[in-house]
Amino acid sequence: MKIKTIFCRGRIFFIGMLGVGILLMMGGVSRAQQQRQYEIKKAIIYQDIYPLISESDLYCSFLIWEKEMPDLRIIGAEREYERVLFNNGDIVYLNKGKAEGLQPGQLFLILEFERKLAGYGYLVHKRGRARVIHLSEHGATARIEKACGQVMLDFYLVPFEEKEGLAGKDLGYNIPPYITSGPKGEVIYLYIDFNQIGKGHWALINLGKSDGLKIGDQLIVYREPVKGAPLQIIGNVLVIDVQEQTSTIKVLSCRDAIRIGDLIQLRPRAGS
Repeated sequence: MKIKTIFCRGRIFFIGMLGVGILLMMGGVSRAQQQRQYEIKKAIIYQDIYPLISESDLYCSFLIWEKEMPDLRIIGAEREYERVLFNNGDIVYLNKGKAEGLQPGQLFLILEFERKLAGYGYLVHKRGRARVIHLSEHGATARIEKACGQVMLDFYLVPFEEKEGLAGKDLGYNIPPYITSGPKGEVIYLYIDFNQIGKGHWALINLGKSDGLKIGDQLIVYREPVKGAPLQIIGNVLVIDVQEQTSTIKVLSCRDAIRIGDLIQLRPRAGS
């Protein structure tokens, strides 16, 4: 009789614990479902939010050089007798050292000066980074890091500046076709000298800091087929690098290919 009582109590305890376990599991499932629902709602709310400016946009694009020419450059390489193009991990030699203020571990942005654009400065391509690993009095050894294309002798270097990417929403080009009162410019150069470009490609425009532009601004691209006729809104672009008189843009979206000479204006303000 005593054994039977113990068995019954044990059975009751087991059933009770089983019930608690089921309730806990139900609670866990409920919480998991709530979390999933929250994630779905968040995805719906922020589905248009995505990285607008990438590392490649910041450090592998191009710009118009409006400053004095740099004086630090690559004058040699560890394997220059084998090849003339260098890439990640390759060792290069610089024309300045301790006496000129270089420091071990210092990071530089590698620049290729291509040619002058009429009426502007030099067209400059960002070709990666180089880190100083050894110094002499008037020379330095550096290792190439994160190259953007091939690096060659006589490419220039300037101190590397860390920049932040940008997440946001493509504001699009579905706006009323009229000219705003703000600064206006035009496209002056296209990625790799293409005749036309589309989404994701880079270009140069003749608006810059002096016109109030800053990195992250979104601008409208348009054409005016006939003087006084309604504008043709072509696309929406994003400023990814800004100089005093010029800027580098990336095409976020467009209804037609963008060409040199296409017009640029600031987006109309709300209520204007």
